[in-house]
Amino acid sequence: MASIVRSAPRPAGLIRTVFFDAAGTLLALREPVGETYARFARREGIVAEAKALENGFRRGFGRAEPLAFPPAAPAKIRSLEREWWRRRVCDAFRSAGVDPSRRAAARAFAAVYEHFATRAAWRLYADVRPVLRVLRGRGLRLAVVSNFDTRLLRLLEGFGIAPSFDAVVLSSTAGFAKPDPRLFGAALAAVHGGAPTTLHVGDSERLDRRAAHAAGLHALRLDRGGRPARHVITSLEELPERVAGGAVEWRG
Repeated sequence: MASIVRSAPRPAGLIRTVFFDAAGTLLALREPVGETYARFARREGIVAEAKALENGFRRGFGRAEPLAFPPAAPAKIRSLEREWWRRRVCDAFRSAGVDPSRRAAARAFAAVYEHFATRAAWRLYADVRPVLRVLRGRGLRLAVVSNFDTRLLRLLEGFGIAPSFDAVVLSSTAGFAKPDPRLFGAALAAVHGGAPTTLHVGDSERLDRRAAHAAGLHALRLDRGGRPARHVITSLEELPERVAGGAVEWRG
């Protein structure tokens, strides 16, 4: 597994590779998690308030161990991913004061878990496809680097953008989760790229911009509701110009 040696800040240079985060950058949920949980729970006769489930999920997710596992066979990884998410869903219901029967809870979780592997749960941001086409047309290497599980592969295929990427590097299979710089190291190894010529784009200041910067990459934060700045873009449509002009800053 490749790792990255931190380098001193340097001027922006030629970008040859662009990494993208997934959720919040390429994909967005169609509805809040709490509403989804409550809807599937009702089908099993479980009454739970969506807002309470949302709050419980966010608290539990924030405290959870990284979605990253030691190397294992694909079937074992899928089992570990499913169990990791089962605990998050159980935490959300427990925090909301809901204690369903084991059978009803198992059925509700199975349905929810499958739902989040489909396009029905997600939407692709409108700026994704055109920007990927432009960057690929310029000969750049592209990859997804995400704290996600293997269901993301199915989603990228479902939205028809999987062929745009040279690699999809997931925390669950790489064994490291952002902000751990080793996840970026695994991604660089996958595309045979170098940190000084790679830009990472994501919506989280801590997990994306600062983590990638600390790992030696160029980095920009995507803030669709904010204002453009040195380290911030408000749409992926700004990327081609930033990359072409070398307008990627190193200092945080």
